[in-house]
Amino acid sequence: MDNPYSGPERRKSERVDAAFTLTYSIEKPLILRVQVGWEDDIDALMLNLSELGMAIVTKHDIPSATELYMNFIIIDLRSEGEKRIHHMEIVGLVVSNSVCPDGSHRLGIRFDKISDEDKQAIRDFVIGRKLPSS
Repeated sequence: MDNPYSGPERRKSERVDAAFTLTYSIEKPLILRVQVGWEDDIDALMLNLSELGMAIVTKHDIPSATELYMNFIIIDLRSEGEKRIHHMEIVGLVVSNSVCPDGSHRLGIRFDKISDEDKQAIRDFVIGRKLPSS
């Protein structure tokens, strides 16, 4: 894996660790979608999440500038009722790709198409994860 950045935080929104499964498909470029085999639901594991993006681990070598359609559910145990479970469909752009020791790939993804409702659900999740446990 690339050497981790050890300087000051560069992100514009706070991120938290998150371990949710998700599926994604490659939207663009079309040639990459053909090379991966036209898969629509590729499984991955989310590592962290913020209002502006996420990091995932996948077995596929997806280059930067690839547009992904992602589908996942956030379960926020600190929320109640309808806010506890939130289904999201978000389009994002791969901004980094690091190879992990096991050969998988850690992708940094910036959200490009996200609804206000999804952004608020992520904001609530991040804030809830930063609160001390009761």
